Amino acid sequence: MYSYFYGKVVSLNRKTITFDCQSKGYIINVINPNEFKLNEKIFLYVYNQLVSNNAKNFMLEELYGFKQYQQKEMFLLLMRCVGIGPKTAISICKNDINLLKQFISNKDYDNLSKCHSITPKLSKVIIDTLSEYFSIQFPEKIDKKENQIFSALDALGYKKNDILFALCEIEKMKIENAKLPDLISKAIKIILNKNQIHNNEPIHQ
Repeated sequence: MYSYFYGKVVSLNRKTITFDCQSKGYIINVINPNEFKLNEKIFLYVYNQLVSNNAKNFMLEELYGFKQYQQKEMFLLLMRCVGIGPKTAISICKNDINLLKQFISNKDYDNLSKCHSITPKLSKVIIDTLSEYFSIQFPEKIDKKENQIFSALDALGYKKNDILFALCEIEKMKIENAKLPDLISKAIKIILNKNQIHNNEPIHQ
């Protein structure tokens, strides 16, 4: 699992960039290729899909890159919605992310349906699926280690609010020099305890 790459952009296309990292060139789908410059960090999502062709199955891998973590966060949340795949999700992310969050949080079906790539039908699906995720605002700026913890737990299917709660609890503990696997394990224990004590609700969605 990848969180981000450091490297350099070597070419820009209409919907993709070619990104050089450790002498390998990756074709990465992005929101706006013209946003990217040389030698910058890209937050990455790897999408795998089982494809059948002539009675043979193979795994298709596509890379999606983002300049800002909140773009990747929104992309991943949109992928939880029925009927939204990576192509649609990244197209929706062309909208202002904060505005999308506001419409979803306020359950503003009408204005959300006016956003780029969002139909009235998709507006209902998105709000019905994601409104709970924005009852707590995720910090605009998070450090590298928190980013990695969030990505790991999100990939495992934990709820955003639970991940945020765990990150806040870990920050209160003022833990120094802890290794990432230990922090991820501690975060999972915090979420388990939270749900068992307070809600008794399922951990995974």
